Amino acid sequence: MGTGMPIDLKLKDKVAIVTGGSLGLGAETARQMAAEGTKLVLVSRKEDPLEPICDELTKAHSADILPIIADLTDPAAPDAIAKQTTDKFGRIDILANCAGAAQGGIFWEIPDAVWDQAFALKFFATVRMMRAVIPAMRDQKSGRIVTIVGDTGKQPNPRLLPGSASNAALLAVTKGLADEVGPDGISVNAVNPGPTKTGRITTLFDNLSRDTGKSLAEIEADFTKDSPFKTMGDPVEVARIVVFLCSDAASNITGTSILTDGGRSRALA
Repeated sequence: MGTGMPIDLKLKDKVAIVTGGSLGLGAETARQMAAEGTKLVLVSRKEDPLEPICDELTKAHSADILPIIADLTDPAAPDAIAKQTTDKFGRIDILANCAGAAQGGIFWEIPDAVWDQAFALKFFATVRMMRAVIPAMRDQKSGRIVTIVGDTGKQPNPRLLPGSASNAALLAVTKGLADEVGPDGISVNAVNPGPTKTGRITTLFDNLSRDTGKSLAEIEADFTKDSPFKTMGDPVEVARIVVFLCSDAASNITGTSILTDGGRSRALA
């Protein structure tokens, strides 16, 4: 038997926009892409966390990086990001939507502002980013769009309903948009992580502990009880799936979502 050949993801010198690129799953996605030789546009709302990841990737991989400070809830921001990207690199090959968070709580105690914030950043900002990059991708007749959504889009958590609702909406857009832009050589997919060890989920657990009176250990146990592994996910595991979907190795995959939740889902495989 042959030993086989390693998979060539063919991401070297591709141009990728990564939103939420300074922390958590966005930063880990950037690390994985930089290791593949991808040219990166890292978008963050704040400058302080963006500088360290840019320095890290420049030193480790000599990565070609365009850092952009932008508030994605500003309707004008996505078009400006797309223009800065094409001005510097001349094209946009990949959009990895990694920005977005939503507060949880008890349904009747969640104010309208929390719902508005969940949709402003997680849903509308992602939709606008997709809309901003598609013209360049259509001109090229190629492109990859991958959105980190979340497993609550298909299995809503009663204490995370603002995020669950925006996630479900993004899954609908993922499927419908894939059908629209497929003839232009553009794929659109989503990754649905379960509970994953990031700073964002630490904040979420702190809030839920405050609202419910449960300890942090009890909150984590609640989130992992349905997983056969009884553990939380690692950001690297999620980022590798994002990078795979952005690569030529996934050229025949579109309009779908990949679940990476340690088997928490009760749906058939």
